[in-house]
Amino acid sequence: MPERAYVRAGALLVLLTLSSACFGGKKDKDADKPTRDRWTVPGEPYIRDLTSTGAFRDSRLTEASGVVASTNEPGVFWSLNDRGNTATLFAYDSMGESRGTVAVRDAENTDWEAIAIGPCASGACLYIGDVGDNFSVRSHVRLWRVPEPTTSASGTERAVLLRIVYPGGARDVEAMWVAPDTSVWFATKRPNPDANGRLRGSQLYRVSAAAWSVNAIATAELVDSLPIVPGTSVSRDWVTDASLSAVTPSGRRHLAVLTYGSVYVFDADPITGKPTTQVVRCAVPKGERNAEGVTWLPDGRLMLVNEGRGAKLYRGRCP
Repeated sequence: MPERAYVRAGALLVLLTLSSACFGGKKDKDADKPTRDRWTVPGEPYIRDLTSTGAFRDSRLTEASGVVASTNEPGVFWSLNDRGNTATLFAYDSMGESRGTVAVRDAENTDWEAIAIGPCASGACLYIGDVGDNFSVRSHVRLWRVPEPTTSASGTERAVLLRIVYPGGARDVEAMWVAPDTSVWFATKRPNPDANGRLRGSQLYRVSAAAWSVNAIATAELVDSLPIVPGTSVSRDWVTDASLSAVTPSGRRHLAVLTYGSVYVFDADPITGKPTTQVVRCAVPKGERNAEGVTWLPDGRLMLVNEGRGAKLYRGRCP
């Protein structure tokens, strides 16, 4: 070994010895915990028991912008591609294996960013939110509704259309859920400063069941705001999806709201679906910050879906 190498090795040995003396040679108890950064909040728990269950096998599902669990076929999930793609629903299982595709009859995909399931006259319907608007320029957005198809179908029944405008102008929305009373809720995604430049919480809009009629245009009602404040320096709390749970054994419902950094869980009115008290907020692990879909599972866990070709699916608990 050259003389310089001996000198370097000796210096390294001294540093290691000093480090052991200072820290007692013990392993850092936090070494195995996920690294916190500006995406996380001190004291915020991570999603528990988070497990990757698989990845999308259908190469056509490249921009999964939402997910919902089927009510007709247990273990089946529905997703859709966003901007500029065909009007198609993708079915798959919890491992990401394709269970087929279904064309949505008489519908168009300008920017499909949300999907939810809820009641309708024919039983259970899929609600498709053509509500994406990154630059807030659309004169109106569209909501399509179809009875939930089976995975063996080639197409849905004819889609019913509802056009929607927001009071005060266009909004970018990716989170939507449907209440038992058939009202549809929307939560805005991006930073929204007030007249003084202060950032506001995600705004909460509602469209009532009475708004549905052929070729109607409904004005969404601004109801409230969520205690989720999308920021400008990091997209941690940009709202990307939401899911309303079934009734729990205690007679309650929970609303999960997904952002790029966290899952927020709220109590929700069991009939109207309006969120009330925040129950918990769980951080999304550092490597999984492109999730754009969330849905409740029957056992109270959450399914998270990442966006992209071959993207992963996850299950976990919050709380």
